[in-house]
Amino acid sequence: MSIRKDYIERLIEEFAAALARIIKARQEQRLADAQRLIQDTALFALGMEYGALLLADPASTARLLGDPSRVKVLARLVAEDGEVLQQQGDTATATARFQYALGLYDEARSQGLPPDADDTATLTRLRAALGLSA
Repeated sequence: MSIRKDYIERLIEEFAAALARIIKARQEQRLADAQRLIQDTALFALGMEYGALLLADPASTARLLGDPSRVKVLARLVAEDGEVLQQQGDTATATARFQYALGLYDEARSQGLPPDADDTATLTRLRAALGLSA
């Protein structure tokens, strides 16, 4: 196995573990911890501050990230952030995050990376939260 493939597989495993910690913190109502984990995971997985990644529109951010798998990582983090914000009662910002996440998923798809089963479940939740049909 190549060093690059090993590295990518390790990153995927670490992202999956981080995502599990985010979801667990959110489910346990440790919302500040969940938000900190989202920010830490963006920095670790994408090499950029989470807030900086949200400054531009989804298409520009997708171009900045380059690889569609990185775009999907951010889309999932943004979706989780929206869930946290919704639990905190900030529905306006949560809605904006859900819309942004959908835009990122659209960008990843347009870059040639179709949604997997996890993405499809997330997309279904996002559309439901926004009152959109599947």
